[in-house]
Amino acid sequence: MVSPVHISRRSLIKAIALAPLATPAIVGRAHAADPIRIGISGPMTGQFAQNGQWMKNGVAIAVKQVNDKGGIKGRMIELRIADDLGPNPTAAANAVTKLATQDEVVALVGPHYTPGILPNVPLLGKYKIPALTGATGPVVTQQGSPWVFRVRLNDAIGADLLVKYITEDLQWKKIGLGYVNTAFGQSGIAVVKASLAKRNVEPVLVQAHTDATKDFTSQILAFQQANVDGIIVWTDDQPAGLIAKQSKTLGVKFGIAGNTAFSQPIFLGLAGEGADGCMAIGEFVKDNPDERVQAWKKLYAAAYPGDEPELYATVYHDAAKLIIAAMERAETISGEAIQQALTGVRDFQGIVTRYGWTDNGDMTHSGIITRVAGGKPEIVKVITS
Repeated sequence: MVSPVHISRRSLIKAIALAPLATPAIVGRAHAADPIRIGISGPMTGQFAQNGQWMKNGVAIAVKQVNDKGGIKGRMIELRIADDLGPNPTAAANAVTKLATQDEVVALVGPHYTPGILPNVPLLGKYKIPALTGATGPVVTQQGSPWVFRVRLNDAIGADLLVKYITEDLQWKKIGLGYVNTAFGQSGIAVVKASLAKRNVEPVLVQAHTDATKDFTSQILAFQQANVDGIIVWTDDQPAGLIAKQSKTLGVKFGIAGNTAFSQPIFLGLAGEGADGCMAIGEFVKDNPDERVQAWKKLYAAAYPGDEPELYATVYHDAAKLIIAAMERAETISGEAIQQALTGVRDFQGIVTRYGWTDNGDMTHSGIITRVAGGKPEIVKVITS
């Protein structure tokens, strides 16, 4: 369902989208003061709804900041939200179609998941709307679309760097692989396999699962029986948490490494003590002492008391800032003009990283390897592509 952001008791930030409509003085500033609509395509209900909430929170803060300063060229920004259910291709295509045709947004944040953004690649071109996505599957920017801008590290780079770390720094020899059986998991684990192959390492066992899998006992025991030094898993937050938790319960001794899921709050909550020792390739941890990260934590806590920023809120806050900066540079407020302005980004300082557009649409070129200790992910290595 597509809907504007509404006021809640928790934070007035969620009402920023309605401010232009609710304040006649603002609307009356100029004839051209109709609101500029930005869309969010994210999971607002179902298994991945918490991630969608974080997406919305991060974007809302960025929009409130610019609206408090008078908007863009005298026009306020209004958020429109569509529920894409996460890695659901049909729901994501429907969400983006509604945002484009009914809400007439000029730019999109999301869809976040690789299976969600892929069916929308031709639609973005059809409607001439740029989308800033955190989908990390290599296949996302292999489509050659000028309308897709990736604001997280491409798994084609991240997976290879993780393999390099565990084979060279950790000296894992016998490695098992696991992956969620979606376009995201398939493309990510393909990079892992290729990276192992160029290091003359053949995985001893490869196993697939779905986002609905709850019992990983048989897969974990199979890895143990194969006598692996460790496993590399490319999956979503919930399966990652269950794999780590059940590995702890079963008492297995092999290491666990994987994509960013193995450092995220949902994973940490599900895994419990099983999270300790798990490693991930990612971009953000809230305990990073970097002054930009710590200032962001304070800003976020003031907007959403009792909550803390994580990757989704932070990277999509940066994405919204990139869109806002593009609109400020664009000659007109249109999808085509914003898209052109985004291709001119070369050194934009965000909270997560410095963003720079490359001709395949990738805008992030650095990451971190983390290891969980005492229930918190800690940075063990900073990497650049």
